[in-house]
Amino acid sequence: MKVRFYSAVLSLALIGTSVSVDATSKEDLLKEQQEVESRLKETERLQNQTSEKLILTKQERKEARAQLNEVNSRLDDLALKIADQQAAVAASKEQLRLTEAAISETLKELHQQEELLGSRLRAVQQKGDVKYIEVLLDAKDFGDLISRFSTVSEIIKQDDHVLQAYKGNVKQLSEQRSEQALLLESMKREQRKLLVLQTRIIAESELKRKLVVQLNTKVKELQQEQFSKAEEAEILADQRRLIQNELIALQEAERKAKEEAKRKAAEAARAAEAKRQAEAAEAARAAEAKKKKSDAPSAEPTIPEVESPTATPEQPADAVTSRPFHLPVQGYVSSPFGPRNNPLTGKPEIHKGIDLVNAKGTPIHAAAGGIVLRAGSATGYGNVVMVTHLIDGQVYTTVYAHLDSISVSAGQTVMPGKTVGTLGTTGWSTGPHLHFELHKGEWAVGQPNAVDPAPYIF
Repeated sequence: MKVRFYSAVLSLALIGTSVSVDATSKEDLLKEQQEVESRLKETERLQNQTSEKLILTKQERKEARAQLNEVNSRLDDLALKIADQQAAVAASKEQLRLTEAAISETLKELHQQEELLGSRLRAVQQKGDVKYIEVLLDAKDFGDLISRFSTVSEIIKQDDHVLQAYKGNVKQLSEQRSEQALLLESMKREQRKLLVLQTRIIAESELKRKLVVQLNTKVKELQQEQFSKAEEAEILADQRRLIQNELIALQEAERKAKEEAKRKAAEAARAAEAKRQAEAAEAARAAEAKKKKSDAPSAEPTIPEVESPTATPEQPADAVTSRPFHLPVQGYVSSPFGPRNNPLTGKPEIHKGIDLVNAKGTPIHAAAGGIVLRAGSATGYGNVVMVTHLIDGQVYTTVYAHLDSISVSAGQTVMPGKTVGTLGTTGWSTGPHLHFELHKGEWAVGQPNAVDPAPYIF
């Protein structure tokens, strides 16, 4: 911010300081300068610490994100394995179903074959099988009989072979069913293991995700802190420049005062010398006249007239000192200075200013003459104007926050009552109002120098 002064006299007059050198004001400014320098160094130190924390936190977040990605990748791979396992279990269940259906069908056929063969055997044993006997009796000769008997025996053997084949098939299918059931159970156990592992990895992923969320929040907080510290450093640097300019103005006024004193001293010396010379000349003339008079006849001495002293007019009584600040805008106080619950968060806090409610767009006026320290946006304040004042050797800072618009610029010198902006609801605000702060000294994050403005303006 570039602060321009039209002249040291104009600058000092506008912010309430007389042209003559005030030692107390200079000492106060030097003290204030030291405090600002100290606070600026501390702010820069804290800003560096915040930057280091931010770098470390970002690195930690990067590692946490990598771990989360790795866990999620494992989870994806496991999901594919579980899907494949579920498909295999489903296929095994289907195969077991088909095997059981085949066993059931084979058993059914086997039971039918056993019943048929049993019936034939019982018929042959008890009374002979009619069909077989008819076949044998229809033989033409002995050779044909032997041939037909062999055929009947072969048929019986074939029936037995079919029966044994069915039994073997049933046994094979039963073994296959047992193997399939064991395989299915093994697949289910493996699937349960995968599901348990999936649950654990999901829990691990959730922990990593929560860690990343926490680190994201921490990064945002550190970024906000870094931004706030940068804002504080910028404002303190501006205040330091203002104080330096005021000290330069005081030094210039002091130099001019010394030159004026030297000039007056020289004029006084010349006047004293001229008076001495005049008195010497007068004394010489008086001596000459006395000498001449002693030679002349004596006469009555004359008595010189003595002027009567004139009465000095009475000095006027000291005027009552008025309050140094004026009300920046008319309106009712919706929230005074002091403890309250934050209207946005509901949490207890100390309100470091007063809230004056009026219509949006209402002009906001400078509470006193001074120099605009900041005109722009700031965290929480929204559109804000800060003005630095020097009154009776004391530095003050006034803050006009949540403005709808700003009509001054940083470095501008303002007179009391100058319009600095219009009332609004920007920043952390719940409705149109002016948040007005008064700081006895410089502004800093946390408002450590904030005082209740009411006694100064009401």
